[in-house]
Amino acid sequence: GPGAAGYETMDAEFPLKALLPKKETGAERFLARYPDHDGRGITIAILDTGVDPGAPGLQVTTDGRQKIVDLIDTTGSGDVDTSHVVAAHDGSIPSPFTGRELKIPDEWENPSGQWHIGVKAAYELFPKPLRTRLNKEIKEKSWDPTHSECLAAAARELDKWNDEYKEKNTNLTYDEKLWKEELEARVELLTQFDKDHDVAGPVYDCIVFHDGNTWRAVIDTSQTGDLSSATVLSSFRESGQYATFGGQDLMNYSINIYDDGHVLSVVTNCGSHGTHVACIAAGNFPDEPALNGLAPGAQIVAVKIGDSRLDSMETGRALVNGVAAIVAHKCDLANLSFGEGAHWHNSGRVVEAMNEMTEKHGVIFVSSAGNNGPALSTVGCPGGTESSTIGIGALVTPEMMDAEYSMRERLPVNQYTWSSRGPTTDGHLGVSVSAPGGAIASVPNWTLKGSQMMNGTSMSSPNACGGIALVLSGLKANGIPFSPSSVRRGVENTAVAVEGLDHLTVGRGLIQVFNIVKC
Repeated sequence: GPGAAGYETMDAEFPLKALLPKKETGAERFLARYPDHDGRGITIAILDTGVDPGAPGLQVTTDGRQKIVDLIDTTGSGDVDTSHVVAAHDGSIPSPFTGRELKIPDEWENPSGQWHIGVKAAYELFPKPLRTRLNKEIKEKSWDPTHSECLAAAARELDKWNDEYKEKNTNLTYDEKLWKEELEARVELLTQFDKDHDVAGPVYDCIVFHDGNTWRAVIDTSQTGDLSSATVLSSFRESGQYATFGGQDLMNYSINIYDDGHVLSVVTNCGSHGTHVACIAAGNFPDEPALNGLAPGAQIVAVKIGDSRLDSMETGRALVNGVAAIVAHKCDLANLSFGEGAHWHNSGRVVEAMNEMTEKHGVIFVSSAGNNGPALSTVGCPGGTESSTIGIGALVTPEMMDAEYSMRERLPVNQYTWSSRGPTTDGHLGVSVSAPGGAIASVPNWTLKGSQMMNGTSMSSPNACGGIALVLSGLKANGIPFSPSSVRRGVENTAVAVEGLDHLTVGRGLIQVFNIVKC
């Protein structure tokens, strides 16, 4: 009916489902037909920047199991050397690292009496955006009030001196010149101090001990030495426990303990990317199923390959260790939304490890094709260049344009311009198939956002990976054997062509989850 100022208004329901697309790939139709094959029985490894276990949608599966099976940091950036072993005296341990007196609560069980201690700077664990936010908040709260008063006082004193001596400015005595230079230097230095202001961040004492049954660790996030309020954790795989460093940072962390207590691995996330990817693949919102990921019944193994010391860049060592972790956890699928340019295709230590993971251990490997399009031969490694990888390009649909980009004009399906194209220099197609390359999904709690819009082949890859998880869930439940090669054939042979797009752009076409079952 008529609205304000005579404008026509329409009652239209917001296309909520297009925020995390499932209809275009047939996943929505698959779940409607086979609701119990929603990823149950499937474990997806997410090799990325790490996953926040406290982020919305990543707590439980549709059948009540713990969503995240394990949190692992394969970069070493969260490692703490806890090889320094001491005994407590009168219920306390003097820290040789911070000088704090660490008070051990009486209820803690430690039959051996040996306490492994180490130290970790929080800013070695926090990603740059979080450090920037904390520094700004600390500066505004703790630095600015006092500093502003000091700078204003120094400026007033200089102005007062200039007013008193303005008539004598060219005939100053030696002492008067010195005093003027002193006042000017104060203002200059205080101004520079404000520009150069930086915060070292918290420094935490870390304690590792064996309670007679398992290894446990405590991080003194209070920085007081009073451990009675600290959270005692065991490894996430064993207990599913995690904690938060503080109410200001909201950074969740878990732990793993190696080498008989000599190494404590503090597992955080070095960016929001990995949590977003995990939610696309397998997020589960019991109260808002429209926000679910592709396979809400699947479980996740979160493998952090982004190094916090390198601003989330991956390393070869982290990737090889990550592959080993995937094999050890017997994951069904692995998603890698990372990639680099490569001159030599299908070669190198990392690629060899990934090929072995697929060919020897039967893990289906899905990866982003890259975001360096639209030129030809821009696919990245390993998504577009490794023989055992299902490389995923990114396309955008009319529904996504409406919900995610608020476009008023309805345009046909198209590949994102930046989605990398094939072929590879050795003649391979490069892009296997394409999937929706944008989503609004969960991000870590420390971002203070809840959810965020992201696009890229980083988003199309988990969309395809989650879709494949649905198929595997059905195959497993019905005892139907499959292999990485048979699944890949099904994915590629059932994809539908997109009008106006060639195979070097979209691969074999848009992935069709429902059709794979019939293949």
